[in-house]
Amino acid sequence: MFKKSHSIKTSLSKEEIIAILQTKVENFHRDNSKFDFEGNVNLRGEINIKPTFDFGPREQFRPEILGKIHGSSIDLEFTISSFLKRLFLLIIAMEFVFVVFIYNKFEDLQVLLFFPFLLIFFLVLKFTFDSKVKKSIALLESYFK
Repeated sequence: MFKKSHSIKTSLSKEEIIAILQTKVENFHRDNSKFDFEGNVNLRGEINIKPTFDFGPREQFRPEILGKIHGSSIDLEFTISSFLKRLFLLIIAMEFVFVVFIYNKFEDLQVLLFFPFLLIFFLVLKFTFDSKVKKSIALLESYFK
């Protein structure tokens, strides 16, 4: 659900791609930074970055971008952080336990309405994730035109 793959094709060489990415990526985000991404792009063509274009206390739901440069092609994979994956599993488990406990105690079918709220919560997160992935893809593609 929170994973997406994308490939960018360009006419540039692997070395040129690495050089361009290294000028757009800083090691870690600093205040008032002009860089669009933080992370690492090494000389072997391995990419491990996160976008910083919407960095702030309320904008931490940003994708981790893992990738590999193969000649003139960049293969990218967008995922959520492992912390958020564990948090989502905890939320789902707690929700399930809560609903089972309440249902067994009161035997009221209205308790099952918690599941649609959980579904809506994850759909909002999915749309947010997809939006940030699209923005990251557009920004990365703009570097190689």
